[in-house]
Amino acid sequence: MRRKRRIYCIMILLCGVLMAPGVYAQDITFEAGVDKTRMSYQDALVLSLVLSGSNVDMNAVPELPDLEENFDILRGPSRSSSISIVNGRQSSSLTIQYILSPKKAGVLDIPSISLQQDGKTYRSEPVRVEVLKVASGDSQAPSQDSSGAGAHTSADAMPQVFLQAEVDKPSAYLGEQVTIAYKLYTQVTISGYNVDRQPGFTGFWVEELKTPQPPTLQQSVVNGREYRVALMKKFALFPTSSGDLTIEPMTITLGIKTHRRRRSRDPFGFFDDPFFGGIEEVVRKTEPLTLKILPLPEDNRPDFFNGDVGHFTMSAELDALNVAQDEPVTLQISIQGSGNIKTVKEPCISLPETIKRYDTQITESPYTLQDPIQGEKVFEIVLIPSEAGSFQLDPVQFAFFEPQQKAYRILRSKPLTLTVTPGESHPEVGSRRIATKEEVKLLGQDIRFIVTDVPHLRNQGRYWYQSGLFQASLVLPFCVILAAWGYQHYRSTYMSDVRYQRRKRALKQSKHRLNAARESLKQNDSKAFHAEISSALRQYIGDKLDRPAAGIHAEEICRELGKYGFSAEGGQRLTESLKHCDYARFAPVEADQEDMQQLLHDAEAILEELEGLKSLGTKNTSRLQTSLFLIFLTLGGTMLCLSVKADAPPVPVEELFRQGNHFYQDSRYQEAIDAYTRITAQGLENGYVYYNLGNALLKAQRIAEAILQYERAKRLLPRDDDVAFNLNYARALTLDKMDTPGRKLSRILTAVRDYFTPNEVALALWVAYGLLTLIVVVFLFAPRHVKRLLLFPALPAAFLLLGAAVLLTLQSSALEREEAILLVEHAAAKTGPGDAYSDVFEIHEGAKVRIQRVKSGWVEVKLPNNVIGWLPEATLERI
Repeated sequence: MRRKRRIYCIMILLCGVLMAPGVYAQDITFEAGVDKTRMSYQDALVLSLVLSGSNVDMNAVPELPDLEENFDILRGPSRSSSISIVNGRQSSSLTIQYILSPKKAGVLDIPSISLQQDGKTYRSEPVRVEVLKVASGDSQAPSQDSSGAGAHTSADAMPQVFLQAEVDKPSAYLGEQVTIAYKLYTQVTISGYNVDRQPGFTGFWVEELKTPQPPTLQQSVVNGREYRVALMKKFALFPTSSGDLTIEPMTITLGIKTHRRRRSRDPFGFFDDPFFGGIEEVVRKTEPLTLKILPLPEDNRPDFFNGDVGHFTMSAELDALNVAQDEPVTLQISIQGSGNIKTVKEPCISLPETIKRYDTQITESPYTLQDPIQGEKVFEIVLIPSEAGSFQLDPVQFAFFEPQQKAYRILRSKPLTLTVTPGESHPEVGSRRIATKEEVKLLGQDIRFIVTDVPHLRNQGRYWYQSGLFQASLVLPFCVILAAWGYQHYRSTYMSDVRYQRRKRALKQSKHRLNAARESLKQNDSKAFHAEISSALRQYIGDKLDRPAAGIHAEEICRELGKYGFSAEGGQRLTESLKHCDYARFAPVEADQEDMQQLLHDAEAILEELEGLKSLGTKNTSRLQTSLFLIFLTLGGTMLCLSVKADAPPVPVEELFRQGNHFYQDSRYQEAIDAYTRITAQGLENGYVYYNLGNALLKAQRIAEAILQYERAKRLLPRDDDVAFNLNYARALTLDKMDTPGRKLSRILTAVRDYFTPNEVALALWVAYGLLTLIVVVFLFAPRHVKRLLLFPALPAAFLLLGAAVLLTLQSSALEREEAILLVEHAAAKTGPGDAYSDVFEIHEGAKVRIQRVKSGWVEVKLPNNVIGWLPEATLERI
């Protein structure tokens, strides 16, 4: 019985031991929780994901479900971890937190969240949150004193601090100003604030109005409760589309002091009682606002109406009423009033055919301190009369819609009279001098004129140093040096070797004697013929075997040649030929022509067989020559194949270029844009095409696209003054002014890098490389005293080669860094690739950014000041 009990105990113990690892492995838990389940719409929610157990992966990343329908992610993820040891057993936990803001009131669900740990998937339980339109008791700010003001109130009570968006009108016409003010109502002390999410103004032109900083306070009573009110931000909105437009909420984080202290009338005093109490962070947001935007009426709309809305006045005047023929005069038109002064279009102007108008210089002066926005816009138009006389200019007309009167208004200037006197130096019509457009532009401070005199538009975007031809050519100097060294080694080693010299010239001299034998055969000189044949054979064998030709005996030589593979038949032919020659030379009778012809044929066959013996002699220098020949042949073929590229555009681009220039000069800018774009669509990258396209885009008020084309032109024409001037001109029209930080040395290197094109640097590198190669080759063959002098040209060539290599490396690195231009009006950069992430910064059209990486339709960009954020890829275009 005891034995059975022991067996049972042992089995139970073994089961416990075997099950312990499983229990140990299953002790990991994953939970999701919130800091409150009942909250106000203005409040924020802290979502905490807790992974705990004995073997927690501190780098675990949860997979969040789609929260965009119900929540905005204001911050996160933030991580914290802890480790505890109880009864010798270690446990750890990882907490990941997100701060969420509800998008609507009602019962909102946070779906189940999953997380991977050691190959196993853990899921949390769904979380349900009730969001109220008004503040709940949980969301009340802490009290300011102990008099009962901080006690929890009921769910329908007003909060102690809230943010509210207020508009001056619930509906407006298209283009009419709507003013929205963001006010903070508080009954507690605010130690500071941070704007987490700017409001969204889709469908509006936005101008931020200046507000006092720090915010000033006013007293206000809301539902019988007294608040201190601070104006946080104020915007002037101009609708750009009709219908119901929604203004997305603005979210801020407030720091609220929790200690008891004396009352202060300045809740933004950061330095009151700094050593006591604590700070509690609360989040507040506005509710979405929907505005009803009415379209402009069709009735009584003037034909020359350009969409301007507001209340304006106009004045027009000439800077001179009397001018000489072909001299410029400026027509200045000033529009003043309230409305979106930046979008005011040029008034309607009608001029006589004899007066030529040129580009308009525009000056804007908005007054953002006033509400509604007021300002002035001045149009300065350069006019040049081509004929003398007195000209009555038609009144300048300007039409706008006045929302207060719900009617269109037309402003007309007084008639202007211009008196033109004949030019003194050009009294005759045929000799009149019309000022060039470039001269007029200097008067008006406009962009510089397009390029018109390009004879051939070549593709400048293909960099030579990236081609296979250039890369293969870098091997060529090594081959040249190798060939020179081989030849020099050949000269020093073999040319002084008598045995080698005899072997090398053996065949050549023997062929020379055979040719002499043919001449003797033609002259029927038997003695001379046989003497030449005998000398050819004996001298060849003697040179190859390094023996005297006179001491060669046929039988002995045939035996020795047999060691090198000479055939018995060839040996017999050689013996008979030598004997026949000796007999014929000393015999008293003459040989006939047929025998001499056969002997010549046998001698040629013998020499051919002997020359084919590879083992005859000790060295074969033809291998070196063959190897070098194959190297050069392979290299040359590779360079030729790599350099062959099709570069013929399907359509004559010069004709399109001329068409674009013609359209531009006729102020038909959209047609010019289409012509230039057809050139770039063929894959042709040319700086002059990009420059002209940028000019046309700028004239069409497409500033961001113009900057993009100017940037492309600058890469291909780095020293072109016109490109630099127009690029700076276009940049001055943008809102964002970002300076590039950096040390002085870095700025110098950047300036040098951008001064040359990669093709120019590659050419300098190749020239320096070739010069050094030439110096090395000369060094191999030069006498000792000349070798010392070669050091002087070698040092500059080496420095040029090193500098060009460094510069080309910098340029290659710069080309690999993808840069882009923002093409939309404005964009808010996020902390991550998605709309759910919080805003980092806001940039406007024309801003230049550097692309870091791309993910799911979003790109991570870096500004010149090294600030990083994520933007939708569709808002950018790569340079």
